Amino acid sequence: MAKSKSYGGLIILILILAVGGGLTWRFYEVKTDKAPEFQTTKAARGDITQSVTATGDLQPVVTVDVGAQVSGQIKEVFVDFNSKVKAGDLLARIDEATPTQRLKQAEADYESAKANNRLLSLNTERVRGLREKNLVSQSELDNSEAQLAQSNATMLTRTAAVENAKLDLSRCTIVSPIDGMVLDRKTDKGRTVNASMNAPVLFTLVNDLTRMQINAAVAEADIGTIAEGQDVKFTVDAFPSRTFTGKVRMVRNAASISQSVVSYATIIDVANEDGRLKPGMTANVSIIVQQRSGVLRVANGALRVRIPAEVLAATPANPAVAKSTEKTAAPAGAATNMTDDERIAATMAIMREIGFERGTPASPDQIAKAKVLAKAKGLDPELIAARFATPGGRPKGSKGGGDSGGGRRSGGGPSSSGDQGFNNTVVQRTLYKFVEPNAADKDKKLQAISVKLGVSDGFTTEVLEGLTEGDDVITAVIMPGATAAPGAPGAQGGSANPFSGRSTFGGSSPGSSRGGR
Repeated sequence: MAKSKSYGGLIILILILAVGGGLTWRFYEVKTDKAPEFQTTKAARGDITQSVTATGDLQPVVTVDVGAQVSGQIKEVFVDFNSKVKAGDLLARIDEATPTQRLKQAEADYESAKANNRLLSLNTERVRGLREKNLVSQSELDNSEAQLAQSNATMLTRTAAVENAKLDLSRCTIVSPIDGMVLDRKTDKGRTVNASMNAPVLFTLVNDLTRMQINAAVAEADIGTIAEGQDVKFTVDAFPSRTFTGKVRMVRNAASISQSVVSYATIIDVANEDGRLKPGMTANVSIIVQQRSGVLRVANGALRVRIPAEVLAATPANPAVAKSTEKTAAPAGAATNMTDDERIAATMAIMREIGFERGTPASPDQIAKAKVLAKAKGLDPELIAARFATPGGRPKGSKGGGDSGGGRRSGGGPSSSGDQGFNNTVVQRTLYKFVEPNAADKDKKLQAISVKLGVSDGFTTEVLEGLTEGDDVITAVIMPGATAAPGAPGAQGGSANPFSGRSTFGGSSPGSSRGGR
């Protein structure tokens, strides 16, 4: 019994020592790890393409439905699917037996009316001569002339009936109205067509498919940036690795409303010399709004960062920012190093893989999958998730972009109204960078810089004024004492868990490096 009590006391003592040691270590760790860590990115030169994304379907420039104007049985079909035709070429023939009999009957009626008209004409001449000799009354002459007039009207009716019968007979021969190709054939030999109510469609013809068009649906928030003549890049599911080009020809004024989403049809001309593009293919369109080459740009994470007050209050920042090696920074900077075409293609591939449809918000499972795919492809997972979170394909609360770069619009600029880059309004923002110490101070200084911003592609933004190439710009501040999800843009505060690690203020950006003060 005494031994059992001894063991129990020993266990309690060990537990007390463990808890005390943990608290002591925690106190020491917190005290010694007071300095915040910073994630930075360098201002560098590169190209920026601001674009609006949309989806549409490929269509021939000219589509003609060829139908039958007379009823009857299809006697012969002379063309098939994909047949090349010229205007006037024979497509099909309807049985001519019934129209031929109607023509013969109309001609017989015409001959009968013609003979009767001849008789009445002679009789009227005789009555007129007798009247001149005062041998018949005036009423007899009037009656004879009236009968002749009725006969003349009957002749006109019989003549029209003959012409109608000939026209119906000619309509038994179906010919091509245009030069082009048979896209669809909807009839076969022996089929009976009924044209009494409406003209049944027998063939669908299209013009030369070396020229096609895309009918793209552009969201109302983006339609103000679209103009005739803008360059367009697009992909189709049949050739996901190939990028095709086109030009905006027309923006239609008629709005289309589906599930409270308003869009406008934008017609895009496309060259199809090799014939790879087929009518009906779905096109993932990127309309180039603005392009900048060799401009100074900064990652959009630097526009979202918020420096805690306690960090700003400390004059010497002493960040000792770690310089990432090229090998270490490559995966994080993959999105920055991507070309615009590669970034658009990667985003479109994610859309297809998760089954995202524009006009409806993505499900939580789709968003989670999109974040995983984005990380694997070197894109910003949080930005991709924000794009798919709303029906319009843009982050909530965005009017065409903002810091996250928009939804359908690839980079709406840093303006809260989304107008930056479209109405020449200069937007100013405050960024934070490190400056080299002077001779009297060995610590680097954290400095707030007012910059003027230009266009954005959703990942990087043009800097017009305020930064120089190579400046280390803050993209996130990691404070000790709490843990936030790494890379969560705009994370604030800390965790309620007293044993948590640290808190992140701002969003991590591709190519950023981390250091501690």
